[in-house]
Amino acid sequence: MTVDPHVLARARARVLGVVSADASAPVPSGLTGASDGTRVWLLPQWPDGATPALLEEYDTAPMPLDRPGQQRRVLAAALRCCWTNLDDAPWPGGEAPVIDVLEVYAGMSRGGADLARRWATGELRRLSDTGWLLLDETAGTVRPGPRVALWREESLASLRDLLRRLPQPVREDAPHE
Repeated sequence: MTVDPHVLARARARVLGVVSADASAPVPSGLTGASDGTRVWLLPQWPDGATPALLEEYDTAPMPLDRPGQQRRVLAAALRCCWTNLDDAPWPGGEAPVIDVLEVYAGMSRGGADLARRWATGELRRLSDTGWLLLDETAGTVRPGPRVALWREESLASLRDLLRRLPQPVREDAPHE
């Protein structure tokens, strides 16, 4: 039995989430590719006008989050650190130290900073699992994930305004001038 490679690629993307391939690999129909030059991430492509209810019906919610408020704040903190030139597109963005993201998040949170950092670490992992961020725990860095590449330019104005209001990362171990 042979399986159409395009059908197989769509099934993999649905089961495994965001998968990457070599940038020279063709992007199957029904998927869209988000490339950073060396890799291409395959993401489901939905017709314009697909409502959240329709996506939910197909088990492909656009932002599958367990704790949406907290995860959105962690995503915003990561973007604050990784998307340094807000006039540019957020994808592919740049790498930022995870510790900077944790500090920005702790600055946005109420309560104990240590608890906020622990919560944010778990949320970074979940956001990485769903393709919103690319987390390299070994290197201690994070950057925007391929799902960010799907944001339309006309939808970014309010996000840019929000990120401008977030605090800059300031670490206690940073050298003081």
